[in-house]
Amino acid sequence: MFPQKRIENQVRFPLLDLNYVAIREVLNVLDPIDYINFSRASKSCRTLTAIKKPYKVTVTIRDYTVFRMGNGPVSHAFRWSTFRRKNGTRVIRNLTNPVELREYYLIYSENPFGSLKEFYLYARNLMGIDIDEIVIDMDNFKGPLWDIIDWLRSTSRDFPVLSIYGKNQRQKKLQYILDNVKFKDCLNINVDTIEKLPLKIPDTIERLGIMYAPWITLNYVMQWKLSQIASLDTNLTNQDINVFYKSWIEMESHLNLESFEINLIDLEGFIANGLKDIPYKMGPIRPGPFPAYTPVDGSFEVTRNDGLTASICVYFIGDQFVAVMYTRLALLKDNPIHDVSP
Repeated sequence: MFPQKRIENQVRFPLLDLNYVAIREVLNVLDPIDYINFSRASKSCRTLTAIKKPYKVTVTIRDYTVFRMGNGPVSHAFRWSTFRRKNGTRVIRNLTNPVELREYYLIYSENPFGSLKEFYLYARNLMGIDIDEIVIDMDNFKGPLWDIIDWLRSTSRDFPVLSIYGKNQRQKKLQYILDNVKFKDCLNINVDTIEKLPLKIPDTIERLGIMYAPWITLNYVMQWKLSQIASLDTNLTNQDINVFYKSWIEMESHLNLESFEINLIDLEGFIANGLKDIPYKMGPIRPGPFPAYTPVDGSFEVTRNDGLTASICVYFIGDQFVAVMYTRLALLKDNPIHDVSP
């Protein structure tokens, strides 16, 4: 689970000679990596560090495994892989979309998935933390999927966020994960399936992000009762989008909607057809959910029958244009629902 080099054989920690209050002050400034490594030094260190911590935890499962802890734009992680060369070293990764700094402590393991499971129990017992997000890479996990499912079931936990990645995957494998992993708030699907058939998605979640969605139809979208929706790579037309907007404006559906993001297959016809027969006024240019979202122009401000105003903004991202409808502008500062960096 940890590098072979043992901390017990190193020089005695002078920290242990301090009084309890001073020790606590020192421990409070340690990052999660140093904190957990210190706890492994001796039974005394283990006792001193057995205090609950408010870290959010993301677990990544692929050909390597990651247990990442942190709050805000800075996080620290233990990463297990079958590579020996950098065992026991740290690397820093700077992300820009969104802006984030991640520090990884690299650990060699013949069985990265087994090491992750062992570490999870240790960290949970030590600091009272639990998993907030599960990230599964279907392309690169070397074992059978049911190994992941069996372990996740054993935790007896409904995970707030589930994120799945993959290319050219079988529909039934993806659906198997959705049917057997318990998640309750947010689902991110970045999987291009071979069959491209509709997925069965629980209606109990609040947020949904789908990166490859050519199978989505207007009827499918209209049935969702989600507060935040992001669907890209769809074949929905401007006329379909117009039906959705009008349904919200007339309070026929999606009354709790906070944001709706959809790709545009016909940018030039968006105003004429996507906003057809919808009164609007031009608003300011608004930032997108990610720094990489480039605003095309100002926002289109529309008003629901009960007086609630929404901003419809068009952005360029990657190789496509998207329209994002915000009914809560505070979401522009919150975490987006489809962070595509596992």
